[in-house]
Amino acid sequence: MSRTHPQFVMKLFEVEVPEIQEGIIKILSAAREPGERAKISVYSDDPDIDPIGACVGVKGSRVQAVVQELRGEKIDIIPWNRDIAKFVCNTLAPAKVSKVYINEEDHSMEVIVNDDQLSLAIGKRGQNVRLASKLTGWKIDISSESEVEKTSKKVIDELVENLKVSEILARVLNDEYLRDPKDIAKLTPEEMNKITSISIEDCKRIIEEAKTIMSRQGSENIQQEIHVAGVAASDGTGEAKEGGA
Repeated sequence: MSRTHPQFVMKLFEVEVPEIQEGIIKILSAAREPGERAKISVYSDDPDIDPIGACVGVKGSRVQAVVQELRGEKIDIIPWNRDIAKFVCNTLAPAKVSKVYINEEDHSMEVIVNDDQLSLAIGKRGQNVRLASKLTGWKIDISSESEVEKTSKKVIDELVENLKVSEILARVLNDEYLRDPKDIAKLTPEEMNKITSISIEDCKRIIEEAKTIMSRQGSENIQQEIHVAGVAASDGTGEAKEGGA
């Protein structure tokens, strides 16, 4: 095994931590940028066992032994959690997370932090969020509260205008990642009802409105393609005439 492989740091902890050898503590994943920083996620089924404390050791003796073997590579020991949102928040420590929006379809998360936590969450040259993404297997996008508010206001205003809905409902749709008419048009009235708690009739109207917008946008795109094709054909004819003169 190469010394730069993520499993190398896992094996080093296995050597230093008897609880890992005995299976009491498990290292579930590891991510590294060799020579600079690593993150490992640890877990124990025994509620009386502190997996992080065990890996750190008395006065940091165990983790320091691993750090020395890796020639000073910094190591973050992360508590694993079945709740993927909580796990991602743990991996971004010491930054404090305000909100997490999960997109299961794209296997991605939008993580929101206070403005003063943004650089901490991202890390130097993006290292912290990059390692967190590798460790969890999820794509992680980090934004500050002010950035999100600015972007959200634009999306919400467009939803209010296009779908003829209230600002409160537009905010609900925005928070549920239903920010584009094409995503809303895919829903059934029953699905939208579960998300928004508005009446089935109102859900039907909004979905039909979204479908109308999609249809209109499709027609506009076709017209634009016809126009572009016509201009190209005209230019081609002109060049032919000029070439034949």
